[in-house]
Amino acid sequence: MFEKFLEPRLIMQKNCMNFGRKRMAQKISDEELEVMVDAAMEAAKNAPDGPYIAFAKYHKDGQYLEMKLTDGRRLLVPREELGELKQATEEQAEDLVLLQPATAVYWPRLDDGLDLATFLEYRWRRESSAVAA
Repeated sequence: MFEKFLEPRLIMQKNCMNFGRKRMAQKISDEELEVMVDAAMEAAKNAPDGPYIAFAKYHKDGQYLEMKLTDGRRLLVPREELGELKQATEEQAEDLVLLQPATAVYWPRLDDGLDLATFLEYRWRRESSAVAA
């Protein structure tokens, strides 16, 4: 039934951050496509529940990390709350990547990162204890 959709064809990746032009224009066979789809399905089954980080950027002018989450929240985290950036230069702080499946921010030059779930738990605990006090 799906054979007509599985014909070898050019693959165009929407997100070419991790793939070069050679990968984007690579012809693949039906078998390779099936393996890729199976791997993506398995990864989706094992992925943690959201939210995920849709966008992350360090703003050196205001010295804060901005994260937009897939559930609609926008987090602005001051640099002083980011122990990961204590000794970092502005260039090191700006050089960040999202770890897949977009659940963490990683600073490769610092070999350090921020896990979203851990951060949200820490932030929620801190805020709820301040309200209760």
